[in-house]
Amino acid sequence: MQFVIVPVIGEFRARYPGITLELDTHDRFIDLLEQRVDLAIRIGQLEDSSLHARLLGHSPLRLLASPLYLERNGLPQNIEDLQKHSLLGFSQLDHLNQWPLTLADGKRFHITPALAASSGSTLIELAIAGEGIVCLADFMTISPRQNGALVDVLPDHIELQTQAVNAVYYRQTTLSQRTRLFMEFLAERLPGKYLQG
Repeated sequence: MQFVIVPVIGEFRARYPGITLELDTHDRFIDLLEQRVDLAIRIGQLEDSSLHARLLGHSPLRLLASPLYLERNGLPQNIEDLQKHSLLGFSQLDHLNQWPLTLADGKRFHITPALAASSGSTLIELAIAGEGIVCLADFMTISPRQNGALVDVLPDHIELQTQAVNAVYYRQTTLSQRTRLFMEFLAERLPGKYLQG
């Protein structure tokens, strides 16, 4: 989420100069109580029923690769062609390795990554370096798409699927004013600019 939170942090700090923030930008699931975390941003379907969620928006998914990778390996023409390519995916969040594609037999396209990483940031850098094709949320790849470092792969085959982006906290904890203000700020600023409402 650093791709969308970092650009708006300055505005939050200007609005609330007395609030101190500490950001942990690792792409991993943590126990909020154990790690003493007030608020986490979760992408995708929520599994933990002990969490309260505030929907911040949705983000479409894209298949992307660098022009260098496509020059060396060719542009896939259909979903089946992907099986001949180096596919990049997540090492710890396996549900994110289900791409928004349906095979001819009606099954969802779930990858076994040729190269896996625990963070979206690392996957972006691997894709830019020409290591393979990756599927990531739209908001994560704004800059590399704008500067041409990553280009869309099979855009006409992608199913219109978005991932929910939620701010979550434990139901049993009382939300502090600073946490509530930050969550409300994100809910106000992120839709439209980085996320779909």
